[in-house]
Order: sequence, then structure tokens, then C-alpha cells
Amino acid sequence: MVQQLLAVFAPMLLGAQLILTLILVKGDICPGQRGRIHKMLPSLAILWLAVASLRIEAMMVVFAIWYFYSQVQTKKTRDQGPLWVMYLANGLAIAYVAIEIGAQSTLAASLSVFVEIILLGALLAHLLLTIARTRLQAFHRILPVSGVVAAMLMSVAILLKAYALDSETLTAVTQPLLVGFALMITSVLVWSWHMLAAKEINKLQLAIALAFMLIATTSNQALFAL
Repeated sequence: MVQQLLAVFAPMLLGAQLILTLILVKGDICPGQRGRIHKMLPSLAILWLAVASLRIEAMMVVFAIWYFYSQVQTKKTRDQGPLWVMYLANGLAIAYVAIEIGAQSTLAASLSVFVEIILLGALLAHLLLTIARTRLQAFHRILPVSGVVAAMLMSVAILLKAYALDSETLTAVTQPLLVGFALMITSVLVWSWHMLAAKEINKLQLAIALAFMLIATTSNQALFAL
């Protein structure tokens, strides 16, 4: 179970890194917001360190993120720091996840890993941006909408895998499959609740959504391993 959970961390972290890098490079953020986003980077490094327990190659991403963090300010700052290091971290993460996608036994499993980059990455990035108290209001709409689209793509991947199973195996996995679907839908609803109810986004909402989504995607890993 722990290995299955760690297996979905890599695409999640890649997606979150790409979004945070985009904001640091192109985002219209004030010095205070930039410093607060820099503070979120150690959490990515720690999660990559957990991934390294599966494959030691992930340590290269840890070192790159940590070096970038050591070179930037976490208070008010306009200094972007050595962005080439962040690009390097992203490149290493892309290579790691690309290898994982290529190592999957079926097309459906490969598609699921690719979709996790968007689905989990956008959700984790949204949580980190909310913790960092960014004022990029557009992302409070763009990221949940991207999550809805990604959840649809994940459903397609699951259906492709289910279609390839024999009837006996499909019967055995029907219950966990339905539970996974329910958790994924619940996560997307919680994630998007601030838009549906016209309320302010909050950290607890996103943390609950991320927990549900991690459980759902971890459950799906068992299906794709069949």
C-alpha cells in the first residue's frame, strides 16, 4: 500500500513543480508572494525524498530543488534566483516520470500515470498556493477545472483497463473500482466547492480533496497492476 502511494507521488510532484515554476517565471506576483512560494519548495523536496525510497534516481531532483531553495529569499524578494536550477529539477522530474510511464505494462496504465501529472499535480499546487496566500485568483478557477477534465481522462483510462479484464477478474475488482470512482468524484466536488458555493477557498478544503484523490489514485494502482 505504501509503495502504491509513493508511486503516485512522482507525477503529482512533477505537475506541482511545473505550475509553481510557471508562476515564479511568468506570474504577476509581488515580492511577498514570491518569498512565500519559495517557502513551499522544501515540502516538494521532502516528498521527492520519500519517492527516492523506491528509486534512488529521485535524489537528483531533491538536490536540485534544495539547492535552488538555498539560493533564494523566503521573505519579500524580487530576486528570481538561479532559475536554471529549477529548470534542471523539472527536467529531471520529467525524465523520472517519463521512465515510469514507459515502464507501464499497458496503454491504459501509461495514460493513468500521465493524467496523474495534471490531476494530482494541479491539486497539490493549488494547496501550496493557498498556503502561500497568493492573490492569483484565476488559478482558483483554472486548477479545479483542469482537475475535472483530468478526472474524466482518468475515468477513460480505468474503463480501458476494465474492458481488457476477463469477466471473473472484473467481478472481483468491481467493488474497489466503484469505491475509487466515488472517492475521485468526491475529491473533485470538494476541490470545486468554492466555485459551486461562491465561497472563499480554504486550506482544509484542498487538503481533504487531496487526501481523497490520493486514496482514489492509489486504489487505481492496484487495478492497473493486474
